[in-house]
Amino acid sequence: MNRKFSFFIIGGTGDLSRKKLLPALYKLYKEGHFKNLHKVYSLAREESKEWKDLVGSFNEPEKFENFLHFDVRSDSSYHELGKVLQRLRGQELIFYLALSPFLFETTVRKLGRLLRTYTNPRKIVVEKPFGFDLTSAKKLNQILYTYFVEEEIYRIDHFLGKETVQNIFSLRLSNTIFEGLWNKNFVDHVQILALEDIGIEGRGEYYDKVGAVRDMLQNHMLQMLSFLAMEPPCCMHPEYIRDEKVKLLRSVRRVSDTVKGQYEGYPSEKGVGENTRTETFVAIKLYIDNLRWQDVPFYLMTGKRLSKKLSQITVVFREIPRSFAKLLDCMPKQNKIVFQTAPKNKIAIHFELRPPAGKFISCPIETIMEYDMESYAGTKLPEAYETLILDIVEGDRSLFIRGDEVEIMWEIVEPIMDDKIEVYTYKQGSLGPEKAHRLIEKDGKTWIL
Repeated sequence: MNRKFSFFIIGGTGDLSRKKLLPALYKLYKEGHFKNLHKVYSLAREESKEWKDLVGSFNEPEKFENFLHFDVRSDSSYHELGKVLQRLRGQELIFYLALSPFLFETTVRKLGRLLRTYTNPRKIVVEKPFGFDLTSAKKLNQILYTYFVEEEIYRIDHFLGKETVQNIFSLRLSNTIFEGLWNKNFVDHVQILALEDIGIEGRGEYYDKVGAVRDMLQNHMLQMLSFLAMEPPCCMHPEYIRDEKVKLLRSVRRVSDTVKGQYEGYPSEKGVGENTRTETFVAIKLYIDNLRWQDVPFYLMTGKRLSKKLSQITVVFREIPRSFAKLLDCMPKQNKIVFQTAPKNKIAIHFELRPPAGKFISCPIETIMEYDMESYAGTKLPEAYETLILDIVEGDRSLFIRGDEVEIMWEIVEPIMDDKIEVYTYKQGSLGPEKAHRLIEKDGKTWIL
């Protein structure tokens, strides 16, 4: 960006700001990406010691050690913010809402009214969850559009900043051997997993109002689905990429197979209701009704307090013809492409080869070609927030979610947010409720973990 800019983090002393945003901003500045950065301002009700220690440890702390006492509900806070903005005439203003989603509407309204008196270019960044259902998402969109245009709004999903997720796009569109196979003629099914071995980590009051469907399925997992399954855009322009994602999401058939779960001991977590029915686990099967993916099942599963941390997409290809299996006297394993974002950023291709020194016609063994991105790069990969913050500053909206896109995602998950769906208890350290395994096993398949 050639224009001078200032970055305002509303909720600037909270966990997200201290653990992700401020370190990402400082690293990008230190690497020379933000030569035109004027200052980073942290807005919060109280100045914490942790925040002060962090920004005080940065070189050139005057760029980052800028605190404003700020209560998003208080008109006087916006009046004080206005005094700061008066000194920044001509600069681009970037506002990042790193606060509770329950405060988004109030903050957007009051901030939008304040900015009406300024001509500065501006951007607003909104964290997930964007709304809590379709109605609230539409309302939040409407409020945003009252004060901002779509080009100024960045609805962020940090999963899209991960190297592996972006490499799905590259692998497909840069290699004809893969794009030619990326359809119902060759793909048997797809699995999308986001498993965590930790619990709610002290976020009980927030999480109990949200649950796994709103926290993970509606955003992260449907975004990974859309990147994997979308049609190639006509050209690499943010709006054309997002057009294809929207087309794909509109083609998702109503979800019919759903399993919800809650880990043992969840109701005893701090901030959680004693008789809560909030799910900490969800698994679904869905179909995409278009020419490319007709009748290919997509299985999505996410949960907390499971036996492992694992985030990955697995594309499983069809079995070889049975007649050839008889010739080999065995059934080779199905070919797979695995895109993993945790615990490692890697892509693995699983295929079958004759064993070394075996007979000409032998039962093949599974061989894996693995591309570990961090090992290949020889250095630590950028954090997802580094990638996305750089895109925000540079005005690239390719990896951000459009207003109509977020509403369609809510339309997909709303039927499974019904409280009448049973919530099964599962043991901590397990792989979720037994019903989730039956969901996929009844189709003759198993979870690839």
